[in-house]
Formats: sequence, structure tokens, C-alpha cells
Amino acid sequence: MPERPARAMAYGAWLLVLSALVGLIVAAVNAFNPGNGIAFSFGAYLVLASTTLLLVAALIVAFVRSRPRWLGGLLSFLALLDLIGTGLAAYFLEANILLGAMVVGLIGWLVHLFVDPSPRPDPTDTMKARAA
Repeated sequence: MPERPARAMAYGAWLLVLSALVGLIVAAVNAFNPGNGIAFSFGAYLVLASTTLLLVAALIVAFVRSRPRWLGGLLSFLALLDLIGTGLAAYFLEANILLGAMVVGLIGWLVHLFVDPSPRPDPTDTMKARAA
């Protein structure tokens, strides 16, 4: 029987973290660069805050493995709402790079939901550890 890798990579969570980081940088540039039409506006600050929250949620989903199951589900659902809301705000603010980052983040969220391995340990691994 083939051996499972010791730790499988969560590519969707990594893609979500990367898109949230890019989104945060773009939102900060849009919020404080006086050369564009949306600088220092309430919408730009709102997008900056929402991308910050998205980055925090993505980091928790990607790196904290010992979180309760309900917290992972809640953060994933809130990340989806944040991706949709920030993408919609980026569309209205005509921030196309930020909109692209949110689309990539949505792809990462879908990969995380359907492809990434579960953060829970395999029950057979614990049985093997007890037997040894």
C-alpha cells in the first residue's frame, strides 16, 4: 500500500493568503495615493479594512491547524463573504487589479474548500502511533 505524505500542502489556503496580501497592498496604494480618484474616500478605507480582515482570516485558515472545526468553517464562510464584498467594491471603485486579486482569492477559496486536505489528523495515524 502506498504511503501518504507526512503533511499534504494546502494550496488553496496559500493562494487565498497570497491574493489577500496582494489585495491589501493594492488597497493601501489606492487608499493613500492622491493620483487616483478614490484616495482618502470612505470606500477606499472600507476596502482596506476588509482586505486586512481577509488576510487575517486566510492566515488563520492556512497556519493554525489546532483550531476548532466550527472556527475553520466560520472563517471560510466569512472569507467568502469578504471576497465577494471586496470584489464588488473594487468593481464599483474601478480598482481592476484589486478585483483580479479577489477573483484569484475566490479560486483559492474554492480549491481550499474542495481540494485541500483536512486539517484533522488521519485516525489511522493515531492508531499507528498507539500501536508503536
